Amino acid sequence: MKLKGLGNRAYHIMFHTHTVSGIVISVALYIIFFAGAFTLFREEFYQWENPSSRIGVVDHIDYQEIIRKIKIFDPTFLVDKEMRIVPPTEENPLISVYGMVAKPNGKPEYEGFRYNPLTKTVADHEWHESTVGETLFRLHFLDQLPYAGRWIAGFVSLFFLFAVVTGVLVHWRNMLTKFYGFSLKGTRKQLWTNAHTVFGLIGLPFQMMYAVTGAFYLLTLLILLPAVMVLYGGDQQKIFALIRPNEAVKLNENAAITTGNASIESVLNRIKTDYPGYEVHYFTVENLTREDALLSARIVDKKSFTGDGIVSIFMKDGKKAVEVIPGRKKYVESVVDGIARLHFAQFGGLLLKGIYFVLTLFTCFVIISGVLLWKEARNKKGYTEAQKRFHHRVTMMYLAICFGLFPAVPVLFIAELAIPAEVSAHAFQVNTVFFLSWLGFTVIGLFLKTEARQTRLFLLLGGLLSVLVPVVNGIQTGDWLWNPATSRYVLATDFFWLLTGIGTLAIYGSMLKNRQTVLEGKAVKETAII
Repeated sequence: MKLKGLGNRAYHIMFHTHTVSGIVISVALYIIFFAGAFTLFREEFYQWENPSSRIGVVDHIDYQEIIRKIKIFDPTFLVDKEMRIVPPTEENPLISVYGMVAKPNGKPEYEGFRYNPLTKTVADHEWHESTVGETLFRLHFLDQLPYAGRWIAGFVSLFFLFAVVTGVLVHWRNMLTKFYGFSLKGTRKQLWTNAHTVFGLIGLPFQMMYAVTGAFYLLTLLILLPAVMVLYGGDQQKIFALIRPNEAVKLNENAAITTGNASIESVLNRIKTDYPGYEVHYFTVENLTREDALLSARIVDKKSFTGDGIVSIFMKDGKKAVEVIPGRKKYVESVVDGIARLHFAQFGGLLLKGIYFVLTLFTCFVIISGVLLWKEARNKKGYTEAQKRFHHRVTMMYLAICFGLFPAVPVLFIAELAIPAEVSAHAFQVNTVFFLSWLGFTVIGLFLKTEARQTRLFLLLGGLLSVLVPVVNGIQTGDWLWNPATSRYVLATDFFWLLTGIGTLAIYGSMLKNRQTVLEGKAVKETAII
């Protein structure tokens, strides 16, 4: 079955445009999607990477008492400046408090603290106290590349959108034919062409969504710049006030000090009463001890796509300064919040995250199959031997970088627990192990001669290291898979890596067996000829 497609000239233009744009961004795009797949579950494996957080959720929290203890712990903590507080959740039962701390140079700095509601103790909350989720999250938008990383990721997303659109136009003629006629038989070029088309078609809406939302997030400055310059006279605060109206509420730093403000807990209880079905995702408190103290809460309904909002309440008289909830949102607020929930799968629960995860891996396969298709399409008589060797080297380099990331991720998990949290510069050491292992795997892959050898090696390494993840957790923390007291999030993380390792090793064994069968078949033919 064929659909009416482009004319020959337009087809060739789109084909070459799709090929060039795809091959240029392929490595960066693969890294973004592969790291993004794990970033989806960043909250769920927080307890795995932070053994101190493996406690039950405490329901009643005296936030005023927590702030008082932080002030004792660090006398330079400024309680009247803006504080951001993250309440305990099932995924992370610890309480995080971020605020301003006075420095000798006179310029306050933003620092964080961690409060354990079970032991009632305060500790420094280093920004990267644990680094698995943080590292993969930042790698998702190439933030480890100083200055240029986010911009590169933004333009990669933009070119990805271009590649998706041109890919649809190129394959439109026989897309359904390839989809229904997919087979593992035929030449390599046919195999990679069909695989690229089929898996690309399955994940098409998902890929379009991520291309658009990713470009929006990382290139927001370029998107908003014309509006800021033309409509708001260059005043950035005015356009940010449309997106986050609570930030536009002006408070007086010199307002009178009072002891008559309502407690933080009572204001939060009122919010929970006024907005049933919503959870307080986080909240900020400004001018806590002064008459114009303001509490702003981000409220979320995880089961609804548009179920999020912002409520700001003056703590002295209970008046609402800002109320942004579904049904009363402005267009800009709805669009920005909707894009965030869509991109990070913040609705639909674990089922939706699981679907996102599978589609993300499909996209990784589409990227790899595109690279292999590019190479096989140039492995013909029209190209010289030097050109063929160049295409082969480029392919091997691309695959080494991409495939090397797979075994490096379980190394990151292993290093997180193997390197004691008390060690100075813990996050730096863990990240060093991760990136050096990735570099090492990449270099090893470059010395292999064929894509098949690369694939088998990285499957073997990835499988073995994945199985080691739950083993290291059990040795370091005592939370083995069979321990009934193990948190379900820790258990799920261990099971994921165990199943990933077993499945990967099974695929490796199957490839090894097929290779042996092929070699035996060749030997039989050669013997028959002799």
